[in-house]
Amino acid sequence: MVLKDDNINQTMLVPMDLRNLIPEDHPCYFIKNVVDLIDCSKANQEFRGKPGESAYPRELLLRLILMSVFDGGLSSREIKRKTRTDIAYMYLAAMEKPSYRTIARFKVDYADLIDEAFKTTIKIAKENDLIKIHHLSLDGTKIKAKTSINKLTDETQIKIMKEHLKKSIELDQQEDEELGDESGNSVPESLTDKEKFKETVKEIQESSKNNRNKDKLRFSSLNLLKQAEKNPEKVLKKLNELEEKVKESPKDIISINDSDARLMMNKKGKWEWDYNAQIIVDEYKGIILSSYITQNPTDHFELIPSIEQLKNNLTRIYDELPPQFPIQCR
Repeated sequence: MVLKDDNINQTMLVPMDLRNLIPEDHPCYFIKNVVDLIDCSKANQEFRGKPGESAYPRELLLRLILMSVFDGGLSSREIKRKTRTDIAYMYLAAMEKPSYRTIARFKVDYADLIDEAFKTTIKIAKENDLIKIHHLSLDGTKIKAKTSINKLTDETQIKIMKEHLKKSIELDQQEDEELGDESGNSVPESLTDKEKFKETVKEIQESSKNNRNKDKLRFSSLNLLKQAEKNPEKVLKKLNELEEKVKESPKDIISINDSDARLMMNKKGKWEWDYNAQIIVDEYKGIILSSYITQNPTDHFELIPSIEQLKNNLTRIYDELPPQFPIQCR
């Protein structure tokens, strides 16, 4: 038997086509074909002729998002990692390496393109006779948010944090007026803004240990205050946003890390920060015809919105709705 050489550091003499390394039936080709049918010219035009670094084509980022959905819904950081390690992602990214922040911003700013891609898959399924509309199934499922059950706050906690933070900012501004913002030795190093704020947080932490009333700060709130050592204005802005979000929450508490998630009971009977996904599937080939996310912890009142969205999706691909479609559903 002959032993092959270990050529791990062997360089290629000519560029390699990544498609030669990807199986012909890999879903990345389907995703590319779907994106090719979507007009991203208007979205790309927003970046033409503007200063700064060149932006990635919207088609490129959309392909990565759709591939990540196919793989079970990956985070932006995981997508970034795969564009450096996974051949299919490298192919869809055209060997570019977008940052996770760029990918995350795309998800927020171009949700309409992602929605358009979903509706395009329905159109492709219809053209290939994969949809019958004979029997549709609707169900909801809980999707766990990327945050811990311990990362919570309420209106009282937010008010306490804002009060401490505002006092610290006001003291800084007062000392700037009295001592000036010169970089000389007029202010001892031990009394710099960062050191003073550390002492303030430490005092709050000590007082919270012995405080059993409603004014006691939770561990998650103290951690948020510690972040203000570097940028108190940024944390104050986040607290203002959390204060608005907590008013919308039916339980008067929200997650610090994901203020849009809601407390829901999962299948194991445990409370966690979740979203409630509503999905309608055609039973013939299991094609998803409608899907959306709600903050409602139960499926009550979600039937009519699901039916309305389904009607909108099918209207795009049928000249008229199939006669068996439950338009009269109430």
